[in-house]
Formats: sequence, structure tokens, C-alpha cells
Amino acid sequence: MKDLISVVDFGSSKITVLAGKKEVNNSFKLLSFADCEYEGFANGEFVDPNNLKEQMLQAINKVERELMCKLDTIFVGVPAEFCFVYEKMLVKTFAKSTKITPKIIDNMYLEDDESNPYKTHSLINKSPLYYIINDENKTNNPVGQFATKLQSKTSYVLVENKFKMLISAICEECNIKNYDFLSNSLAEGIYMIDEHRRNEGAILIDCGFITTSVCQVLGDGLSDLKSFSMGGGNITADLSRVLEISFDEAEELKCQAIITLKPLGVDFYQLKNGKRFGIKNVNEIILARLDKISEMIKKCLDSFAFELPTYIPICFTGGGLNYIEGISDYLRKEFNRPIELIKPKALLYGKPDLSSSISLLNMAINIYK
Repeated sequence: MKDLISVVDFGSSKITVLAGKKEVNNSFKLLSFADCEYEGFANGEFVDPNNLKEQMLQAINKVERELMCKLDTIFVGVPAEFCFVYEKMLVKTFAKSTKITPKIIDNMYLEDDESNPYKTHSLINKSPLYYIINDENKTNNPVGQFATKLQSKTSYVLVENKFKMLISAICEECNIKNYDFLSNSLAEGIYMIDEHRRNEGAILIDCGFITTSVCQVLGDGLSDLKSFSMGGGNITADLSRVLEISFDEAEELKCQAIITLKPLGVDFYQLKNGKRFGIKNVNEIILARLDKISEMIKKCLDSFAFELPTYIPICFTGGGLNYIEGISDYLRKEFNRPIELIKPKALLYGKPDLSSSISLLNMAINIYK
């Protein structure tokens, strides 16, 4: 199919492949969607890299069968655990006062040598956080202004070389010749948060099944990015271990839980199989893990170079926390900030656990245009 773009998203528990085409008004049409369960990753390592090719190919083949065509252009999303962010200032001076044009800005980035001091990583995304005109006027859009000096505070997102080499080898073995890498977190920040809010600065947290990313979005880039291996799956595992029930039963129990309840000792949750569990006991198990996840998020936020004002909300997405009943109230008290639970704008796929995949497709289509 002409202009067909596809993305591969490595989630906490599934590999997801999406294919779509650009539509009018910077929108896109999702043509196919498929996923395949896999072992995931933790602490910057795939749990079972030996089966990664087969699992990735399984998801790709599902999309190819549905569309009845070969996916020849694929963008690979890189999870935050395999990424690193740093900043530097680009500078361009003029002999006389010059009107800034899009071409001048493009040339500033083209002339950047893109060298980075981290030999274990490679550049995958580069984007402006903000601009400075004549050492004094800070702006997000310098086009049309006159300057003798233009500076761009620029964010660089790097991918671990071992991740890039592993996935590149798989793509080559699968006869996928046209592929590139994109940052999941950057894609989410650009797609999920409106431009005017990004220009002021925004905090976006994606809590998945076994991993959580914490990023600070500014302008068109990431000013900070951290991650840790803990998510909603850990809550399920705690329920399974403490209550001595199966993982599936624990997941069903977690989906029933309302963590803001103030139960009496006789109140209980009941599973489909008839098993009953005291609300107080279940909620205490869930809250204990939520406290640990919150503590890790706070450590990430404390490590950021720039602290945003407390009136700016923290945006949460991903399937790890957003489905828990009462989670907004808990997070609001825990972080003493406004909390927003966000999801993709695509109506048929507006689920928090699809935020990364839909955001990647949006970014890939806008790059390819």
C-alpha cells in the first residue's frame, strides 16, 4: 500500500505492531493492529532475547496477513529503559540583524555535528526545547523575528547500542530493510500533551505492566527522562503471593478493587469463581505497592534539573495504574499536585495501555510525510 507506515512497540508484556496512513489535518488512519505476548524487559535487559525475533515476527505477520502486503518501512519504538537524554545549546550568529526563517532553523540543525559523549549510545531523536533571541528573548517560535544571534536549547535522545544492534539484526533477518528508531517517551509527550502546555513544561508518567517511565516535556523535546522496573504487574504479583491465589485471579481482584474505600471488617470482594477476600486486606496490599511505585517516581522527579511549579499537573498514562478505581485521589494526595489520567485521542483505540503505540504511529507518520 502506498504511504503505509508501521511501528513496533515493545511494551511491558506485549509487542504491538500498528500500520496506518496519513490523513488530512495532521491526523492518521489506523489500518491494522496486532500484538503478541512476550516476556518483556526489566532493568534495561530483555528477559528472553532468544525468543524476541519469533515474537516480533509473529506480530508483524498478523498485520501483513490482514493488509495482504509486506511491511517494508518500520519504525521501532525504544522504551525509556533503553534511552538516555542530554541537552546542549546550538548557536548561530549573523553579521547583521536577520529575519529568522524556517530554512535558517533547519540549517542550524543540519550543521550540528551530532557527536555525543556517550560511546555506549547512539542518537535517535533531536528536538528543540526553546530558542533564545539575542541572549535575552526566550521563545518557542523564533520565525519572523530579527536577530544577530540565535540559540536553540536542544534535547538529544540516545538509544543503547546493544538494543539497537539486537533489533537491527532481527529486522535484517526478517528482510526488513527500511527501519529506524524513535523514542517512546518523546512520541507520547508530543502526541498526548498539547503544544501550549508543553511550552510551559509538563510531566508525563507512563506506568506499564513491569516498567514505568518518568519524563519532563518542554517545547518539542524531553528535558529529562528516567525509568525504573516496577508497574501494575507488581501489584498483581503481590496479591497472588500474599493471598496465595493464581495470577489470573489476582488480576481479576485488582480490577475490582476501589482503593479509596473505607471498609468495615466484614466487607469483601468476590471473584467470578466465588472466592471472597476482605476489602481492607486487599486494599492494604495494593496500597503498599503503590507507595513503593510513588516513592520511585518521586526519586525520578527529584533528580530532574528543573523543578516545575506545583500548579502544573502530573499526567499519568499506561495500563499499570490508570485502570485502578480511585487512583486519582491517591496520587493527588501522594504528590500534592493536580493529577490527570490521559489516554490517546484516537476514538477506537483510546485506552491508556495503547498510549505508547498510538503515539509512535503518530510520530512516524509525521516524520515520513
